[in-house]
Amino acid sequence: MGAWDVSVFSNDDAADFGYEFDDANTATEVASVIDAALDAVLGSSDDVDGSDGAAGLAAAALVVAWNEPEMLQDDENYAPQPWPRSPDPLPDHLAAKAAAVLDRMKDPEENELGELWMESGQWEDFTAEISRWRARLLTSMPRGDSPGNTRNGPSPCPVEVPL
Repeated sequence: MGAWDVSVFSNDDAADFGYEFDDANTATEVASVIDAALDAVLGSSDDVDGSDGAAGLAAAALVVAWNEPEMLQDDENYAPQPWPRSPDPLPDHLAAKAAAVLDRMKDPEENELGELWMESGQWEDFTAEISRWRARLLTSMPRGDSPGNTRNGPSPCPVEVPL
């Protein structure tokens, strides 16, 4: 595993994923790149490939950082810069997908990246990093838009995400 820290951006695959944003400057273009990375994790019926898992985690973190760019301070050398790329919001459905990816990657079963962190003895640190992004996902959404929230009417997300 080409990783130098448990941060979702501190590995070769996540750093490579960042290059996919070189020509993505609008919210629509960025959303397309993020959507594809999230779908690679969510669409996997077998073990999530380590590269897909790393890119999916980075994509989920970038959904959070769209509204909270200060979350990228420690990863500014590896995360796409500048971030966000546009003042326009990302599509609402990305928050639900990001939450689902973060939740799936916290389960070491059927998750190559999780298995590697288990073998390295840093599983707890890795899941703490995922939890940090998951917790901020809930607070980075405008009030009433959190994944799974139904207090202010139907959720804008296509799936309900357990909190």
